Amino acid sequence: MSDLTDGLAALGVARDRIHTEMFGAEPSTTPGISAAPRRPPHSPAGIAGPGPLVSFARSGLNVRWGTMFHSLLELAEACDVPVRWSCRTGVCHTCETGLVAGKIGYRPDPIDAPADGNVLICCSQPEGDVVIDL
Repeated sequence: MSDLTDGLAALGVARDRIHTEMFGAEPSTTPGISAAPRRPPHSPAGIAGPGPLVSFARSGLNVRWGTMFHSLLELAEACDVPVRWSCRTGVCHTCETGLVAGKIGYRPDPIDAPADGNVLICCSQPEGDVVIDL
């Protein structure tokens, strides 16, 4: 897009008449959340859940699943585990993350399944102990 913009300008098109929008694989955002200092990953507030053990491999955090969470994304957020997503703004597969070990279920089922060995954390729940590449 930058080359096209420069080319149009070189051909004499006024810069204020050239409009571009960049689309592509840039880092995901968490829309509506302003920059804030990162807290280190921690167990979620309250009593530990009675469910399967969820291990966030890169963060070194192991926590029990609780029914108060609807997805692994919600659990990661409650633990301040760094995670990418744009699902809530309609951009799918941004939250796709490696599933190192274990089995997950989807509720709701995704329209487009993740790649083999990956999981969409926005709509998944553990079906036993899991290790996630976060």
